[in-house]
Amino acid sequence: MKRLSPGFNSYFSHQKSPTLNSNTFHNHPSFTSNQRAQPKPISHASILQRVKHPNPIKQVHANIVTSGLSQNIFLSNRLTNSYTLCGLMEDAEHVFHRISDKNTVSWTILISGYAKNHLFIEAIEVLRKMITVSLLPNEITISSILPAFGNMGLTQMGRSVHCFWIRNGFATNVFVETALVGMYSKLGFAGAARQVFDGMSERNVVAWNAMISCYSGCGFGEEGFRLFNSMRREGFHVDCFTIMSLISASSGVEDLRVGEGVHGLTVRNGVESDQLVKTALMDVYVNGKRIEGAYFIFSDMPMKDVVAWTLMLTAFSSGQYWNKAIEHFNEMRRVEDLELDSVALTGIMSSCSDSGALHQGRRVHALVVKTGFAHDVFLGSAVIDMYTNCANLEDARKYFEGMEEKDVACWNAMIVSNGMNGYGNDAIDLFLRMKGSGINPDESTLVCVLCACSHAGMVGQGLHIFRHMVRTWNIVPNLRHYACVVDLLGRAGRLGDAYSLVNSMPFHPDFDVYCALLSACKIHGNIELGIEISEKLFQLEPNDAGYYILLSNMYALAGNWECVKMARVSLRSKGLKKDPGFSSIEIDGELYTFMAGQKDHPQYFEVEGILKCMIVRIQEAGYVPDTKSVLQELSDDVKLDMLYHHSEKLAIAFGLGRTKPETTIRVTKNLRTCNDCHFACKFISKVFKRVIVVKDANRFHVFREGVCSCRDYW
Repeated sequence: MKRLSPGFNSYFSHQKSPTLNSNTFHNHPSFTSNQRAQPKPISHASILQRVKHPNPIKQVHANIVTSGLSQNIFLSNRLTNSYTLCGLMEDAEHVFHRISDKNTVSWTILISGYAKNHLFIEAIEVLRKMITVSLLPNEITISSILPAFGNMGLTQMGRSVHCFWIRNGFATNVFVETALVGMYSKLGFAGAARQVFDGMSERNVVAWNAMISCYSGCGFGEEGFRLFNSMRREGFHVDCFTIMSLISASSGVEDLRVGEGVHGLTVRNGVESDQLVKTALMDVYVNGKRIEGAYFIFSDMPMKDVVAWTLMLTAFSSGQYWNKAIEHFNEMRRVEDLELDSVALTGIMSSCSDSGALHQGRRVHALVVKTGFAHDVFLGSAVIDMYTNCANLEDARKYFEGMEEKDVACWNAMIVSNGMNGYGNDAIDLFLRMKGSGINPDESTLVCVLCACSHAGMVGQGLHIFRHMVRTWNIVPNLRHYACVVDLLGRAGRLGDAYSLVNSMPFHPDFDVYCALLSACKIHGNIELGIEISEKLFQLEPNDAGYYILLSNMYALAGNWECVKMARVSLRSKGLKKDPGFSSIEIDGELYTFMAGQKDHPQYFEVEGILKCMIVRIQEAGYVPDTKSVLQELSDDVKLDMLYHHSEKLAIAFGLGRTKPETTIRVTKNLRTCNDCHFACKFISKVFKRVIVVKDANRFHVFREGVCSCRDYW
């Protein structure tokens, strides 16, 4: 990459020039009437003005040369401009260098061409050379170069050119001032952009759009909408660029109704058919978790590009529409002329990962290799994550070790893989190998290692790593690290130490820290501390139903059924609902999802008989249902029916009926598995001689011959 030459800022800091105005461009000698009177140049110029494709331009170029007109500066400038409009910058530069007497227009055309084609370094270098030959930039030169400074983050250069413009007393120019607003927007200086905007004597719709875009880009969405209202009061009409800026601004406003309002404005102004607008609106609905709204826009697109397909795939993947994500991906593959990119492949890989769909994940992995993305490091971490979340640690390790290049995300994914499967020592070994390979750990790496220590009960090792984070790895602990250590101490029963750590933190604990401590209180039956922590959680997250359920379960384990009722009444009075438990299982490449207590499932009649048989057989082997967390006011039959119809039991029963003997059953659950299901899975694995893998919200449980890989430590 070219480097910027020194002395650039100093020139604009001291240079004086006569005032230039728009006539400077049009009254230049290259536009004299004598030259325009020549019939041949005007003929060529007229053709160049009309054609927009490379081949005709090159034919005109050849004709100019053979006609002996190659030194006509007007034609040369027009020819240079035509090449820049087609993105043929090498041809444009070739013509430019052959001009013997270059003028301001010549230099400006090349600078503008480089900037419009995103060759910002080259644009700035041409401006420097222009200055060295003692030619002063005019307003068109300035407005062309300002976007380069903004896109490259060159704050000092941008300010220097702005000062040059003011100091030399140039007349106000809407194009330069709009470019200044855009530059400061790119640099993140919304205040400076607004100052320029407020000082404009004349504003066009481009200037308004630039300022609205500045606010939305800097995260001030509400300011953007206020400015838009002012724009409408001034009588300016909305165009496609205004809509795009408002869509971006709506992403910074939490209320999705704002985005819906912009959608309505889009329809009323007749720009809803624009592909970019539709894609941006889809993104608003996806970010607001309104997958149906996004799909409605997607379905209405007459032409769908890879961005729209990938965005919809991401929506399905992140919204628990796992079957739909796989169907959508298969549709993508059938579309002609639609080339899959790494983003699309990462999206479907993440969907397979979240759902535990190992069979589909293997297919996508094969497609990654087939399409030439096998060496994509970013995609590599997604492949590792997929095998990890499908409890296939061996394949994750094999893929990781076979990678030619590994970035920090790949190392982190592999450390998490070992940690979630209970291999704490292997996770620490990987952490040490990572340092030896020349890859420096980041904050996420330390979170992964501390979580691995927590899942494996490696308290001493975890505390040692935490205490040496700054000294050894120059990483200052943040809230996530503290939450991991609180969880580490809490799981080990050291609630006093965990509570002391919470109270001695250098910043105020967040809900993750308190939630880790509350979970430990539930595990170890410390009701008094649990109630205290619950009150703090309710202050931070008053509308999170999960904490009420956790508190209710704590009271249930302590046998305090009156408080259980109070907790659940509080839950209902606030209009909150517990997230329903559901579990997914992949059979022959198809994903089946069961919800707790779901007796209207299409496969329930198939499952019901197997479920009853499964319960009878494990009871004969010694399984006794754990009804401690079920409301005691319910009858025994209702309690047992609720426990037997937990989602993972339904999914496992379905797997037993649909798969061959000795086949591993893999289940993915959205919540933490309960004590009763954990206990039952041990007996199921022993009685039916199956390996059962359950991935819950916290970790993996691999059941073999009546023993769980977590060693009952979860």
